[in-house]
Amino acid sequence: APVRGWTITYWLLMAAFVLSAALNMLHIRAGFLTNHLSDVVVPALLYVIGRGLVPGIQARPRWAADLLRRSPAQAAVLLCVASAVTEVSQIWWPRGVFSGRFDPLDLVSFAVGLAACWAAEARWPGMQPS
Repeated sequence: APVRGWTITYWLLMAAFVLSAALNMLHIRAGFLTNHLSDVVVPALLYVIGRGLVPGIQARPRWAADLLRRSPAQAAVLLCVASAVTEVSQIWWPRGVFSGRFDPLDLVSFAVGLAACWAAEARWPGMQPS
């Protein structure tokens, strides 16, 4: 059952990501769906993939997967810091690799998605990767 839960979570996160990306690519303004949904979903999706919570879906490169599999807390913190770095880089390099406009609510969005994943693993230990 735990594997099924993470598999469902993975597909829901993937669907939310595709929805957000499609709306943004079509230049449709849809409030939360275009402003923050991907900020909640992408770090959470990376968490699920990086922790190896869904059979057959493995993170690459291997060293990154090894870092994320050490513990749920380490994975959440590392992904939150990495996400925050991409957002903060927009202050000084708005047209850079992670182009955009700095928004502190994006930092909150990253933390919310990752906290939900971390809490799920902490609450249901059987949902941890094998």
